[in-house]
Amino acid sequence: MVVSIKPKTIENIIVILFEISFIVLVVQAVNIEDINRMWIAIASFFITLIPYVAERLLRISFPFGIKIMIPFALFMHTAGGIMRWYFDLSWMYYDKIAHMISGFALGLVIFAIILTFILFSKREMQKRSVLVWTAAITFLFGVFWEYEEMSIDSVMMTTYSGGVYDSIGDTIGNIIGIILCMYVAKKWLDSVPAHKSLSYLIRNDRSSVHTKISPRRRKYKQDL
Repeated sequence: MVVSIKPKTIENIIVILFEISFIVLVVQAVNIEDINRMWIAIASFFITLIPYVAERLLRISFPFGIKIMIPFALFMHTAGGIMRWYFDLSWMYYDKIAHMISGFALGLVIFAIILTFILFSKREMQKRSVLVWTAAITFLFGVFWEYEEMSIDSVMMTTYSGGVYDSIGDTIGNIIGIILCMYVAKKWLDSVPAHKSLSYLIRNDRSSVHTKISPRRRKYKQDL
């Protein structure tokens, strides 16, 4: 007997595993007295829940994978500091891989935000425009983050930034992540039927844009 598991169920299970990992990272951060990163792990736990809250409040449904990539990116950076993987796994360019995953995840988030804007503003956009805006905003976020790392280091005397060459490597990782995001986003956009809005990708049966009338209310209107 083959058991069929819905993609959303798989997605939720993976997210729960990441949430458990954040709790473990909080405990580990306390053990090594890394209070700053402890708060980052706590914040990551709650940030992971934001897409679920957004789906519930806005009555939308994000494409499969977006809710997984958010905690994945957060985990890579948080665990990289708390577990010292940034240093112990530097030989395999752990930091650059983390930035690639972050570029991918952030790109998907920006993509979802643009689709949400299209849905509720009722302003259509061309597929190319959605991809260009997604890539541009994600890239600018990456550049801003590199600048912030250097600023934090100069004020707090930390080592978040490894210098110019490290920032260049991080940016390359971000760009690769953005390219992967563009590939996935284009696949999703191409799956939208020709007569449908691009916001079709985040609609669900509970969409507040197309509110269904209950049978009782419909009968009441007919009687009038």
